[in-house]
Amino acid sequence: MQSENFEFYSHAITEAKKDGVEPEDVVYVRLTGKIIERYSRRRRVLVYGTMLNGLPLHVVCDYSDKDMMYIPTVYIPSDEEWTNNYQHRKKGRKG
Repeated sequence: MQSENFEFYSHAITEAKKDGVEPEDVVYVRLTGKIIERYSRRRRVLVYGTMLNGLPLHVVCDYSDKDMMYIPTVYIPSDEEWTNNYQHRKKGRKG
């Protein structure tokens, strides 16, 4: 993904802290990860990547503002909701 200007929503910072995710982890996954879902109505994407410590991370990126990319939330995906190396939602789970 591109390295344009970005800002974290406060929700993203709170969730990251809960999971022990550092801002550097989010930036790394955002730059090296893979888009696994697109939410075109909201101009958002879900990015999957692996942090430097080897743990998986999902980063939601919001492109609704042409000058700034926002990160509404980040989280470590769960086995209950995700399959295929945390890149596909299990059936019956909403995005």
